[in-house]
Amino acid sequence: MDETRPSLRKTLFELLKFYIPLGVQGISMSLTYPLVGSVVSHGCFGAEEYSVFAQAQSVMFLVASVGNGLVTTGMIFARTRTGMRNFTHLSLFLACVACFLQLACALPPLDSLILGRLYHLEGDLFEVARQSLLFSIPMNFSFFARNPYLANLFSEKRSDKAILATFFRIGLTWAGSVVFVRLGLTGWKWGLSLTTVAVIIETFLCRMFALPYIRKLEDAPGAEIASVWRQCAFTIPLSLGGTMINISTVMVAIFLTLTPDPITSRTIHYVVMGIINPFSAAALRMQSTTIAFPPEKYGKARIAAFAAGIGLLFCSVSFLLQIPALANWYFGGVQNLSPEQIRLAMNAMLIVAAAPVIQSLRGNAEGLAALRRRPNATLSGQMAYLATLVCVFFLLVRFAPVKGYVMGTISIVAAQFAAFVTLRIALMSNDLADHYHVAHTTRHPDRPSGL
Repeated sequence: MDETRPSLRKTLFELLKFYIPLGVQGISMSLTYPLVGSVVSHGCFGAEEYSVFAQAQSVMFLVASVGNGLVTTGMIFARTRTGMRNFTHLSLFLACVACFLQLACALPPLDSLILGRLYHLEGDLFEVARQSLLFSIPMNFSFFARNPYLANLFSEKRSDKAILATFFRIGLTWAGSVVFVRLGLTGWKWGLSLTTVAVIIETFLCRMFALPYIRKLEDAPGAEIASVWRQCAFTIPLSLGGTMINISTVMVAIFLTLTPDPITSRTIHYVVMGIINPFSAAALRMQSTTIAFPPEKYGKARIAAFAAGIGLLFCSVSFLLQIPALANWYFGGVQNLSPEQIRLAMNAMLIVAAAPVIQSLRGNAEGLAALRRRPNATLSGQMAYLATLVCVFFLLVRFAPVKGYVMGTISIVAAQFAAFVTLRIALMSNDLADHYHVAHTTRHPDRPSGL
């Protein structure tokens, strides 16, 4: 045993201390959307208005995926004064790119192509989606502006400070959703206003917490200082992979319109994924945890076991919602589903129960890939995700072996598993290539060989 390695008890304590705030923040990033959904789904078009609003949000996240790898890039490269300055410039540049793309998607002729032809929206629902996409641009920019501060807090192992800002956003969104519904301020406009203001305030708080640490950064002799281009080159494969993941959400929306009962399938899918996505997002935070706690110091097996345990813990939400009282309260009371739709949602929740475990283990593997400076390994996993999702969903729609409302959830779980397996294979292949010198691969000179 390595004498410099912390004890198992100390390692577990440090992991929990870092991960719990990080996991809660990951949950909150998606958990606030069901809260906003309770405002939107009580609008003029009921639950269908929320599903259309969610489709517009999926387009926003698709264009935002140009910066999906930014926090990981910041944790690796923004550890010096110049590195942080370059990283901030990169974040703002990609923010402008994403907002320009989002504006283009919300205006003719792309709005008719994306929302009309691809999503099959028309009339009032088309206008709801188009305006939701247009007026969510400030929220998208705020997500990008927050990245430098989050990356710094995570690198400093101060996820506890990051969570304070997130708790404020959760509290504001929760209180606002309750007040808005009771006052009759419902529909997509009020829902979007609530979440946008909450995200802007969270970004401001993260900046306030991170600035003292950022001001202490120095360009120490011999420290790695990556240029904007070097950081961009590292981010691109991660962002391409994120783009593929977000393209998959668009593909899911398209395939849902081809199911036997598209309205029910779309409604059930987005309500169920609105629950499981927060926990999957938290599980993927194992990527940041693995970077902050490098396996050569804390133990590769320990970090992997911790990831598996976190995933299993998050699985419990799917089984809790099999309790009729809880299911009736959330699906019926909060999301405004009919009694028959509640039963379907409970069935779909069982299918996605495995998702958090897969995502947690995948996040651990992505963290290893980042430490090894191998963003292409992560990209290969994302490519497998998109290919598997499209193939599985196509086959399900073509041969209809199951009901339409579970086709999306089955496809997503299968795609997540394929991404994890592909990523592990890519990492093993890279290590074999380096060990036997059968191919030239770029390895960071400071990385220990035992990762």
